[in-house]
Amino acid sequence: MLDLSNVPQQQSKIDSACRIDGSVRSATSGAEPHPIVVVLARLTGNDLERRDSWQIADHFVLEQAGRWMFSAGTGTYGIVAFEDSNANLIYEPGEPFLRMDPARLITCKAGEAFKDIALVVPAEGRPREEGGIDIAALQARSVDDQTNATLGQLTAVGEVVSLDDPRFSDENGVLGLWKPFDFMFTARPGIYFLEPYDKHKIPVVFVHGITGTPTNFRTLIARMDRERFQPFLYFYPSGGRLSTIADHLTQTMMKLEARYGIRKFYVVAHSMGGLTARGFILRHQALAGRVEIPLFISLSTPWGGHKGAAYGVKMSPAVVRVWYDMAPDSEYLHSLYYADPETRKVPRTLAPKTAHHLMFSFKRSGSVAIGEADDDTVTVSSELLWQAQRDAVRLYGFNATHMSILETTDSSTLISEIMIKALKD
Repeated sequence: MLDLSNVPQQQSKIDSACRIDGSVRSATSGAEPHPIVVVLARLTGNDLERRDSWQIADHFVLEQAGRWMFSAGTGTYGIVAFEDSNANLIYEPGEPFLRMDPARLITCKAGEAFKDIALVVPAEGRPREEGGIDIAALQARSVDDQTNATLGQLTAVGEVVSLDDPRFSDENGVLGLWKPFDFMFTARPGIYFLEPYDKHKIPVVFVHGITGTPTNFRTLIARMDRERFQPFLYFYPSGGRLSTIADHLTQTMMKLEARYGIRKFYVVAHSMGGLTARGFILRHQALAGRVEIPLFISLSTPWGGHKGAAYGVKMSPAVVRVWYDMAPDSEYLHSLYYADPETRKVPRTLAPKTAHHLMFSFKRSGSVAIGEADDDTVTVSSELLWQAQRDAVRLYGFNATHMSILETTDSSTLISEIMIKALKD
């Protein structure tokens, strides 16, 4: 029997966060846009003019002018920003810098939101004190030190690990559903590498499903052409709101793009990970027009949602946030296919250059077939929602269960063939 006793406490921790968002642009008139870094600093001392009175809480990297967002704990914050002229994610003397405005400090209380803060980085702007701010070097400290840290500060951005890393345990996958706040500190969300970045190989971003971990893709990764492709493993708390997770994946991937000059990558997602991935791709194509996502492969994704999630929202004494988004007809699901989720009159599609290959599974492990056709977990009708089919360039059905589709020779062979073909196109 599932233990729901800790869910309300975990959700209250997440809900107590203060959201700060806005836009940023540079006043420079150069033809080539540069990355912009927005930094959130928390007041820890009494003297606003002293550098040691401020502690960096989080940062947001944009490839060019655009939107930024922070989720922060209670406290007083200031915001600075700089144009990263050489794209190394480090502030260096001479780069345009927007100073912190003491008149625009933000005092965050639990659950508050500060929206649409417009920032302009002046061309001749400089900090009060010269010195480097190495944004890429920010690392999470101990759990105790990080109790007031934001999700972004705890994020792994290109850390090299193995698939046998204990963080990828099945226990942590389950923890991510039921205790997402604890997951952030014990497992650390983000994008992990299995090898140092190689500019000659195309990144393939793998996105797992609910209670999943990157180890779910062990077979697919073992059979992919590692001379041409490099795995990027996205690990996240699957109990969080899918819009938040899609935002997090977008931000984390854009940090890597800025750091390594990535201009092309593929996406492979399983189950609910497909819902996260599509939300990510839609966000990404709106923010990073110069970076291409030529290929998106989804496996056994419940495009139409899951009735069990709707039942959980209605009947469970403690509702996990992701259930709201997984329930059929949820706002998040409609946002994947419509620019106006409420009225659903304006279709929202993937960019023409993004080819979606939709794979679905239809095998039941039991001998008795009762009720609607499914793959032991997701109904076939949800996997084949017509709006998802509309955007797909090809559909592929597999006589496999929801999880075994990740292990079959046929599916892994086909995925390898699709990736190689996309490389040649």
